[in-house]
Amino acid sequence: MSKTANNTAVNSFNSNHSLYDQFRPSFTPILVNPFLVELGLADQKGDKFTFKTDKKIVEIACGTGKFTKNLIDNGWISNLTVVEPSKGMLETFQKNFPQIENVINASSYKIPLEDNSVDAVLIAQGFHWFADDESLKEINRILKKGAKLGLIWNFDYSSPSQDSNAEDSKFYNDGSRYFNNLDQKGNNQRVFENFFGNQKWNEEVTKYIWGFDVNVPQYRHGKWRQVLLNNNYFKKDISDSFALYDKLTSKEDVWKYWETRSYITDLSIDKKEKIKEHVETIIDTYANPDSYDPETKLLIKPMVLHAVVVTVNK
Repeated sequence: MSKTANNTAVNSFNSNHSLYDQFRPSFTPILVNPFLVELGLADQKGDKFTFKTDKKIVEIACGTGKFTKNLIDNGWISNLTVVEPSKGMLETFQKNFPQIENVINASSYKIPLEDNSVDAVLIAQGFHWFADDESLKEINRILKKGAKLGLIWNFDYSSPSQDSNAEDSKFYNDGSRYFNNLDQKGNNQRVFENFFGNQKWNEEVTKYIWGFDVNVPQYRHGKWRQVLLNNNYFKKDISDSFALYDKLTSKEDVWKYWETRSYITDLSIDKKEKIKEHVETIIDTYANPDSYDPETKLLIKPMVLHAVVVTVNK
């Protein structure tokens, strides 16, 4: 009997898909475009990109289309198929992108597509939910020989998911005021610990919220990386790229952002209200004049976008 999509993920995203769409970050073209080049989906000459929209893409766990927008903006319509197990997510997705016809309500464990029929599989902000041999076997099945799997996440703090060498990674600046002082040497976990340390309020809020993450798979746990290094379906040629940026946010939206997490969505209303109050207390305690953007007066939240590419083994 084949596995099914994680119930916590499906149930929470069924209920919070609108908030997710509103408060989760998008994916910057500064990293997405070279990511597509590495996946064999685009060519680059200087600063110009040409997208190979004749290539067939499958985006698994498309959610509300936060990443899909980049593909559509780059010209993919008929050669794009999206797969998503949450009907709630698909409800918002289809409102956002009615022009996409190839929409499948399914999981990574059973993709109703032919063998060797796809040029690339992309997964944005989702692979940690199904990082296992069963998923990789199914993704391997639909990919053509020599094709690639691309994974991409926005993240908030240093974790085992960045357990790789900075010297082997690519770094992009998407307008972060802290980029020029980044020491791109050693282990990436250390690199990003220093980067996120530029805003103590964000560091403390993130660590506090992570304390409620005890039962569900998350990007930050790093299990997905170990799965990629120990399977027979993809080569162990993990490529890491990072884009650093500063997200500007109001104090109120800090909580709204974290409220979209599955392990927070699952909590009672009273519990969520107490967490919200504590998040605001942390901000009041640790935010200082340097925590605010001088023009907008909004809080500065350091963020990183992480892209990973691996090649199918067949």
